[in-house]
Order: sequence, then structure tokens, then C-alpha cells
Amino acid sequence: MELLAPLLITYTAVRIIANRGRWADVAYIIVLTYLSTVYTYAVIPLAVPYLLAIYAIRRGKLANYAGFGSALSFTGVIIMTAYANSPHLLALGFVMATLAPAVLLPALGDRGSLEGLFRYLLISSISSSLLISGLSLRSAWPEIAELLIMLAIMTELGVAPIYIWVVDVYGRSSATGLALLASLPKLAAAYALIAIRPAVPAPIPVVLGALSMLIGNLGALTSRELNKILAYSSVLHGGFAVFIYPVNPPLSLAIMLADALGKMSLFYYADGGSAKWASLVIVMNQIGIPPALGFWPKLLIIIAAVEAWGWAAGAYLLANIVMSVPYYIRVFQTIPEGVAKFAFLSAVIVLALGFVPDFWIRYILSL
Repeated sequence: MELLAPLLITYTAVRIIANRGRWADVAYIIVLTYLSTVYTYAVIPLAVPYLLAIYAIRRGKLANYAGFGSALSFTGVIIMTAYANSPHLLALGFVMATLAPAVLLPALGDRGSLEGLFRYLLISSISSSLLISGLSLRSAWPEIAELLIMLAIMTELGVAPIYIWVVDVYGRSSATGLALLASLPKLAAAYALIAIRPAVPAPIPVVLGALSMLIGNLGALTSRELNKILAYSSVLHGGFAVFIYPVNPPLSLAIMLADALGKMSLFYYADGGSAKWASLVIVMNQIGIPPALGFWPKLLIIIAAVEAWGWAAGAYLLANIVMSVPYYIRVFQTIPEGVAKFAFLSAVIVLALGFVPDFWIRYILSL
């Protein structure tokens, strides 16, 4: 994409001059989405959480930079789209997409979030190193390379066996910065599965995905802190994404798209409250109850699993969905009441996408 570099430079210059120019963030993401439709129309639904993230940090000194972090992360996704055949640019896109939102974690400047950021940076450096090593070894030692790439993406997704960092980072950080960290990097990691397509033996992601679902549910059911409940639920949804990857990779992205919108909203709500109806909509999204957006990926994942492995696989997935209901009820009861434009906007978007799945699901499944 010849226009990407000058567009990014122009946007960065305007953003620095404007300082608080959220309008520049919105315009940049929209223009980049339009230009990227030459590669795939899937960038249209993918742009939604990045646009919403511009307003996802409620307060703190870094609140006005949420759009900047979101725009840079979306740029990383587009780089992975446009330069899928270039290993070094794939690695650059992955690093940009996963790291840019993370630096906003200490939005409030609290010690816990700063500690969480340093811990995440360590994990991110490990996953990036694994990815770069895998991409560089693809021609020489393909089997080892594919495993390294898959491990890098799974590390970023926070699934077994390297899942505990999610609980550690989320548990010590403020909800303010987690609105971005818990959503955009994981969505970008799921997109990396589609862009890179690591060819690993199917039993590896299936077993680790199934284990992650169980760990996520058991951890969330036995946790009392909201941040840790949502951390374990991230492990659960990452497990869904990894489990279905060998059968239908685009569904991995679809489930993380729904989870990204949900996690972003719930951490925003936890920081300052929400109307009860909006909290209910987002909780329904996370469980997978219609007509919320999250219903469709889980339904399609169950159907794909049954077709591939039989009814036992579908029953296991359904059991994990049912297991999530009790702790999401606690999440709903824990969210304080409040009024914010973002709360209404995110709930409306989740409902709208749930009512018109054809707007987004066919583009995602075409990848």
C-alpha cells in the first residue's frame, strides 16, 4: 500500500499539532479502512472496535491519547493485511497492533497499572521474539517455525499454557487502561492467526484451547475481584479462538471481535458506571445470548465443531458457555450505575451488529 507511509506521517503530524484531536483519529481510521478494502472488506467490521476505542479511556492524563494508540494498533493490522508475504513487515505489524494500546495501561498513573505495564511488556517481548524467530525459520525448519509462530500468538491471546500473565496484569491494573489492553491486542493477535496461518498439528490448538476454556471458567467462578473475573473470561474466549482454529480460522477472529467489544465496554463500565440496560446487553454479548453480537460466533463455532468432531465437541463448548453464566451475573451485579455516552454507544453497537450479522460475519468468514 503506497499511501500508507505518507498517510501515517500526515496523521501523526496533525495529531501532534492538534494534541486533543480525536477527530483526526476518527478520520484516519475511516480513511485507512476505505483504502484497505482493496485487500478485504473484513477491515470494515474490524475497524469498529478501533473507532470505539478512541473514547474508551474515561479519565487520566493519557485519556486523550486513546485514539492515537488505537490508530497505531489499527495500522499494525493493516500492515499485516497489505504485506502478508513480507515476514519483517508482518512482524512489524504484529508488534504495532499489540503494543500500541498497551502503553496506555497506566492512564491514571497508579503504581499497580505501571507494574502491570512492565509485566505486559515482558510478555509482549517474548511473544514478539517467538514470532520473529518463527517467521525467519519458516524456510529452513518449517515445523519448528510454525510451532514458534503459534506459541507467539497464543502467548498474546493469553491461553494455556501461558495464561497466568493475564490474571496477574489485569488483577493489579486499573480498569481505566484495561479497556484498551484487554481488547485491541487480543483482537490483533486473533487477526495474526488469519494473516500468518501457522500450520501446526490440529491436536495442539484443540487440546490447549479446550484446556483454556476450562481454566478460564474455573478461575472466573472462584474469583471475587471484577478484574480477575474478566481476566479469566479472556482466557476462556482465547480458548474458543484457539480451539476452532484448525477447523475454521476466521471464526477465531469472529469470537475475538465480539470479545474485544465486550471487554472494552465492561472495563469502561467498571471504571465509572453504566446504565443497567447497557451492562445487561454487554453481559449478554459475553455469554453469547441473542440478539447480542456474541451469540453468532459461538453458534457458528459449535456448528463447526460438531461437523468436524461430533456432538461431544459441541456439548463441551455448550457446557463452557453455560458455566460462564453465574460469574457474568456477578459481573452485571458488580457494575455500578452511571450515565456516559460511551456506555450507550457501545451497547447500541453490540445490539446493532447482533441484529444484522450479515453486515460483518460474511466479511470475516471470507478471510
